[in-house]
Amino acid sequence: MGDPVPRVKEPHLAGRWYPASPDELAELTRRLLDAGGPPRGGVRAIVVPHAAFQYSGRTAAAGFAAAGGTWRRAVILAPSHFANFRGASVLSMTAYRTPLGLVPIDDEAVATLAGASLVRANPALFMREHALEVELPLWQALAPGRPIVPVLVGTLEVGDAAALAAALRPLLDPDTLLVASSDLVHYGRRFGYLPVPATDAATVTAAIRRLDQGVLDRLVAGDADGFSRYVEETGATVCGRNPIEVLLRALPSGVRGQQLAYTTSLELTGDYEHSVSYAAVALSAPVA
Repeated sequence: MGDPVPRVKEPHLAGRWYPASPDELAELTRRLLDAGGPPRGGVRAIVVPHAAFQYSGRTAAAGFAAAGGTWRRAVILAPSHFANFRGASVLSMTAYRTPLGLVPIDDEAVATLAGASLVRANPALFMREHALEVELPLWQALAPGRPIVPVLVGTLEVGDAAALAAALRPLLDPDTLLVASSDLVHYGRRFGYLPVPATDAATVTAAIRRLDQGVLDRLVAGDADGFSRYVEETGATVCGRNPIEVLLRALPSGVRGQQLAYTTSLELTGDYEHSVSYAAVALSAPVA
């Protein structure tokens, strides 16, 4: 008997959120990474946004560029936008496909995680999810042929973030990049979040920036407890709050971050009635 047919997660964002043409996508990702600047030493993890490339591609690329390209794999934590489940889910397939080719999935790491408490293998949860797929072309341009460990994070109860962090920690050797995929504040009636009335662009911009900066200050400080409390107290609509909290709890103590880029859809479109914020942060080990 021959080898089994590879089970590949086909793309559903190509041609909509990023180019479907391999040549066009390769040129775009390389240009975005080049604009992101040189790698930064000691990076252990990044937090990057997950909107269409036209909105957040440049911001996300700043995070990947800071990480550099010497990794053997990436563990990518993303929120689930279409399914409600507790804990986390892993993708028990062999690869993702993008126009740039196949992104291998580290099946051994996936199997290890699938045996942990609160983690289940459920490919159905990944079929419509954009928060993970949209990061892959940048990862491919940064580290061609290197595998990923795709993880969707669902709802978390008290203690769940710490439990998931403990399950992830054995995978986080110095050659593994930890990535949390998250946008920041979602403002407007469409998102059910109006901390200030949508009276004018200046008022909305100031309110959004103030809320986002509170998130970023705690993220840069590596403060998982403070981050969780702030999001809870403000109601800040950070779609990847759970992946970010798991990331912060999984990293070694003393890790600190640097804000690399920030923008909002309001700045790009002028629509102040609805806006989504995007930021990139790199978290690095302390210098000995």
